[in-house]
Amino acid sequence: MTGPDPEVHIDAPVRRWCDARAIPMPRRELSDEAALLIAAGHLSPAGREVVLNRFDTERAFPDLGGYSKLRRLSRIAEHEAASGAPARPGWSDGAPPSPFQQARSAAEAVRAADARRKLAGFRHAFTLNRLSFAAGVRAVRRARKDAVHLDLDERDALFDALCLTPLPVTPSAAAVAARTVARVAGPVLRLAPQVAGWVDGHGAPDERLLIFEDRYDVLLFVAGLVYDKVTYSRSVSAGEFDEQLGQLDLPTDLVQISADVAQLKGVWGQLRYAPGLADGTRSGELDKVWDELVDRVTALTRVGDLVDVADAKRPRRMSIESIDQQIHELVTRSGEREISTESARRVAGQIMGAKGDLPRALPDGARPALPGAGAEGAASSSSPDGAPRAWKPTPQARDQDAR
Repeated sequence: MTGPDPEVHIDAPVRRWCDARAIPMPRRELSDEAALLIAAGHLSPAGREVVLNRFDTERAFPDLGGYSKLRRLSRIAEHEAASGAPARPGWSDGAPPSPFQQARSAAEAVRAADARRKLAGFRHAFTLNRLSFAAGVRAVRRARKDAVHLDLDERDALFDALCLTPLPVTPSAAAVAARTVARVAGPVLRLAPQVAGWVDGHGAPDERLLIFEDRYDVLLFVAGLVYDKVTYSRSVSAGEFDEQLGQLDLPTDLVQISADVAQLKGVWGQLRYAPGLADGTRSGELDKVWDELVDRVTALTRVGDLVDVADAKRPRRMSIESIDQQIHELVTRSGEREISTESARRVAGQIMGAKGDLPRALPDGARPALPGAGAEGAASSSSPDGAPRAWKPTPQARDQDAR
């Protein structure tokens, strides 16, 4: 039996991960369900309640093929917005930009324009989706009565929030643009050394680490991982922890954590631009709130990791039990198969009795040959007296079929 998954961290050092803005695990992304719950934390209290009600009643949200790509596109657009300031690179010291800088800026602008175009399309597909959201007057009234209706502005706000959900940092849009320039314009402009040097400083992060923009993204990502671990756990699906998990409401927990993190991050942002207000009392109270959030997520990670351990001990045993159960079901249905076989033989005998001129054996050309059977196989398919012989696979054939 294999040991626990290497991603399992009992009593995970969440605080240390937040301080380092990194989690030691291979790259992965949150499910769409976790992303929606985290995004709901940016809505009003009434909007959060509607999202939770839709989860409780299994009301679908628009499927865009993965919400994580919204964050990636948003980052590309934000990068261009930040780098497209009036002070262009290369002009700060009075010198005009080099051809490489001009090519890089052009490549970044093209990527950003494409990202904004795609985001606009996804926004339209999300907010005006008639399969997920009520459209007619009666349907809207019914959805409001069931407390599952989101107004257009609430859907728009939810889409904006999905563009802010935590996602590990990837190579920057500028780095990708530089590689494009190196491949296309480099040979023409002879800029390969410059491009190579610039890309070296903007390469991909360590593949063994998930790196995030800030500590808030780390905390929300860890909370989302707990939700995904428990939701998609084989042990939980089998009902092994119904009594224990009945005391938790993970969707509500995730929405509440997201709401507190979003508000805390916003308050700290306001204090950053008003340093005179960031006195010891205010800072201390906000630090206390942060500690409480870290403790809450840390407690949830223990639940998720213990579920992981239970799953790690389960697969082989459960697969064997499943195979044995299926064999047992096949054996118990043998009587039905025997009855069906006898019935078919009896009907065939009655047909021959009613039509005395029918042959007892079909001629060779009346049925197609077995797949892969040549002349030798066709000849061996009948007994010396000409009667059809039941085909029995060789052990090698049976083994090949099993594969």
